[in-house]
Amino acid sequence: MPRQRRGTNRWLPKYVSKFESQHGVERYRFRRVGYPGGYFQSDLGTEEFRAEYHAFMHPNEPIPLATPSRATPGTIDALLDRYMSVPERLGPSTVTQDKIRAVLEDFRNGEKPRGHRRVDTITFEAIDRIIAKKQIKTGTGNKTKGGLRAARKLRKELVRLFDFAVKSEMITINPVQLAEKVKAPAGEKSHGFHAWTEDEIEQYRGYHKLGTHARLAMELALWTDQRRSDVVSMGKAQIHKGRLPVTQEKTGEVLWLPVAPQLLEAIVAMHSQDTSPFCFLVTERGRSFKSAASFGAWFKKQCVDAGLPHCTMHGLRKATLRRMAELRMTNKDMKSVSGQRRQTRRAWPMPP
Repeated sequence: MPRQRRGTNRWLPKYVSKFESQHGVERYRFRRVGYPGGYFQSDLGTEEFRAEYHAFMHPNEPIPLATPSRATPGTIDALLDRYMSVPERLGPSTVTQDKIRAVLEDFRNGEKPRGHRRVDTITFEAIDRIIAKKQIKTGTGNKTKGGLRAARKLRKELVRLFDFAVKSEMITINPVQLAEKVKAPAGEKSHGFHAWTEDEIEQYRGYHKLGTHARLAMELALWTDQRRSDVVSMGKAQIHKGRLPVTQEKTGEVLWLPVAPQLLEAIVAMHSQDTSPFCFLVTERGRSFKSAASFGAWFKKQCVDAGLPHCTMHGLRKATLRRMAELRMTNKDMKSVSGQRRQTRRAWPMPP
């Protein structure tokens, strides 16, 4: 299958290219004119990678059965192979599944690989050490790893993984349930992503004027209350009778959102050559962003340039919910905009 090429893609299969993600991880992508493209989830050279490549090259053929796991029975490798063999166990959408798969693969193949260890030898003390190490943040800028949220996410997914091990009769007690819960250091209580204030919104607008992609990105997120994975795929051609249809990539929820006058002003201010009918937001080269993660990293830079390094796109989603709460909108009405299924939690005081 390998085919010799020049440059960094010299020994890669045809139509496959290699790149480095924002976290410094090598990724592989399939691109061929007239064929659906996508990213590989398996490591280069494995049987799983070959199966994915075959599926890309022959999209109309039935997907071949997965290669039986060669992991030693009773090990973490065997547990993870069984657990992840059914994607629906990880989440309702491919976006969620990819994120959870990355968390579990990092647990398996991190700085200290542990896939060979037997599941029944994992103690709650070992889980405590693993999660405590994950809580330490490393790196700078957009390449940071670990931290409080990462540690909590890891513990949550390990609880589910080892619950599956209990149901599979590999162990009798879930050691993660016995491990300590992740607590914020004293005086550093976390409320999640920072919700933008009205002053911060105006500060961003003052720096990024109408007619720029940075301004349009902020207005899209603020007035639609959607995640970056949905904002990056919005375009003019989708607008119908003053509304913007959104099928949320994470949950599959279908929404019809009104285009607010402030958002319409930002759209009209853009020159036609700066946007595509199918995509409002493009890179400096006029191309769509490769992924929601690359778009999020770009938007974070716009926030830093505006003097708001603590602000993120998800914080705009929280700001919109805050605005709706201040207008005393009902929880049902708020969810009809945000697409949330669970009850919306308010992390801010209600107005008197």
